Amino acid sequence: MNQNFARLCRRSGGYSLPWLITISDGTTTLYFINDADDLSYGGTLYKASTFSYGPSASDNGFSGGGSLQIAAADANEVNSLIGLIEASDELSFDALGILLDDGTVNELKAFRHQHGRVSWNGRTASFTFDPDDRLGMTFPALIFCHYNNRGN
Repeated sequence: MNQNFARLCRRSGGYSLPWLITISDGTTTLYFINDADDLSYGGTLYKASTFSYGPSASDNGFSGGGSLQIAAADANEVNSLIGLIEASDELSFDALGILLDDGTVNELKAFRHQHGRVSWNGRTASFTFDPDDRLGMTFPALIFCHYNNRGN
């Protein structure tokens, strides 16, 4: 990883590595990579696309905030992405990993978003992810009923 970091620093700011992401409604999942070529990883084909993903800068996205602007590469991908957005009440976004220069994928576990808004035009979808507000609660985020709180 130190070689990759040194190589990225020499690029004078052009050090964005390709992200592997998924957008899902629970039944249908779309797989994208922001690279020029498709990538097969873990038995799944990630379609080449153009997108810009940025977790919230204040806490590196660990609370769930951030943004994604995605433009699919061809008309079929645009139709499937817009169709998924229009048909779903609830979407989840996962950044699964980044593609390193040597062709290996560095897996990520912390970048998952479920709360936010989306807008789209004919070709580009813009997601704005809200932080998970459960982290600021002063009471436990549990619902008690007679099944899990017997005797009360």
